[in-house]
Amino acid sequence: MQQRLRTSHAYNAKIMARKLTAYAAEKPEVCKGVPASFKGSYSDIGLAGLSLIEDNLPMPVALLKTAAIRSNRDWMHRFLDLSGLKIAPHGKTVMSPEIFQMQMEDGAWGMTAATAQQVAFFAELGIRRVILANQLVGTENIRLILDIGQAYPDFVFHCLIDSREGADALAAAAKARGNATINVLLEMGTWGGRTGIRSVDQALELARHVSDQGPWLTLSGIECYEGIVPGTSLLEREQSVADMMRSMCDLTLRCDIEDLFSAEEILLTAGGSEFFDMVGEALSALKTRRPATVVIRSGCYIAHDSIAYERAYHRLVERSKTAREVGHPLQAALEIWAAVQSRPESGLAFATLGKRDISYDWDLPTPLKWLRPGVMSTPAPLPAGHRVTKLNDQHAYLDIPPDSPLRVGDLVGFGISHVCTTFDKWRCLLLVDDNYRVTGAVRTFF
Repeated sequence: MQQRLRTSHAYNAKIMARKLTAYAAEKPEVCKGVPASFKGSYSDIGLAGLSLIEDNLPMPVALLKTAAIRSNRDWMHRFLDLSGLKIAPHGKTVMSPEIFQMQMEDGAWGMTAATAQQVAFFAELGIRRVILANQLVGTENIRLILDIGQAYPDFVFHCLIDSREGADALAAAAKARGNATINVLLEMGTWGGRTGIRSVDQALELARHVSDQGPWLTLSGIECYEGIVPGTSLLEREQSVADMMRSMCDLTLRCDIEDLFSAEEILLTAGGSEFFDMVGEALSALKTRRPATVVIRSGCYIAHDSIAYERAYHRLVERSKTAREVGHPLQAALEIWAAVQSRPESGLAFATLGKRDISYDWDLPTPLKWLRPGVMSTPAPLPAGHRVTKLNDQHAYLDIPPDSPLRVGDLVGFGISHVCTTFDKWRCLLLVDDNYRVTGAVRTFF
């Protein structure tokens, strides 16, 4: 693994280490995926002799392959090194302190949040640079962020605005505190999309309005989320991403010319897990008078997936010379395992997982591997023809071929689509080595 450079001020390593030590000393009690007979703390899970092969894990169970995580960390580190980009991973993907620590140690510029509560959680963990990739609205949410700023003087925070009303509410709250300043990023949107300003001219008007708010607001940069662009095909979506980047660059230059940015450096941030190569190339080529920092926000790279982001990754490699230079692929680290519980009809089987255990918002999960405990010493690929056709809360409907090897009691490993909506279904995910021996655990705090 390459030596990683720690980004100064992104986080407080001592605070994070203390928090993780305290979390590790807690006991799981009744926790999905952890044997009820296990009475130790989270820190003891890797010493308990747990193993998929030994069949001493409750089903369903969420497993994270440590070798794949290491490879994915190296991939992103190499990509950032070659491209000159920085990253603030979207923490809502995993909401796992153990994974945040990995990302901070890898040199992350900061962390991205989706809610004010997530910002507060990050601050308590010792993370000291956070982008709220959302509008900060609501009296209590604004108060919470201002409280964080007072509690942690070294905390650097940026949030989004797309309206005068939003800007005015933030400025009024900061003014009421007397000595507070809120860093804001203009959010560029797209017609028919989600939040964000629809035109460069409208955004420029809002930038001028922010500039008039005196010391209470600081226009720190420009933001967009390109993952919501319209298009019925990948090529159409890529064209829409390119259009959005042109608007973002145009707005940045016009704000720079009018000297509307108040920060020492312009923060330019976009880039989810599908198009961060296009975002990085477009924003890095921008020539501004004031120095600019380009920050992508992919959160899914560290676990990756077996379906949607795997497709996106292959297209990214086709587009990006930098991605091709990395030299090894991203790997799906997350597998959800379940037992075959019934074969009531020819061509039909049921496994013990469902909507409460695995994502289904983008694609249904895909059965990848199988294991017959006590007979097979390692999982084997499932033959072609096995697929999930439907999920209930706790049941997966499996369409299986006539020659399927699956019997009641066999274990099946499923690949997922969309990491975000699988992690949030688990309070504890088990780390495993290449032989599916449990080596530790990560926790989530959704």
